Amino acid sequence: MIRLWQISDDGDIVEFKFQVEEDTSAGIVMFSRSRKATGFVGSVIDGYPESYRYRIRRHLFEMAEEKNFPEQYTIAWY
Repeated sequence: MIRLWQISDDGDIVEFKFQVEEDTSAGIVMFSRSRKATGFVGSVIDGYPESYRYRIRRHLFEMAEEKNFPEQYTIAWY
């Protein structure tokens, strides 16, 4: 499970804080509407399997397609 909390949205770049499972550390991920690209700030995501990075990206692209970036969002899977 990954939790996302929106930090800011300037009309192009949406910035989220993310936290994986019950880990106490959190990272930052950004999505650019104009470039249709994501970027992770720092190295927190590097400590997790690539599937976590993929899931965050996929959900950000889905939010962009729906033109809806919620204040809080949970990514859960089995």
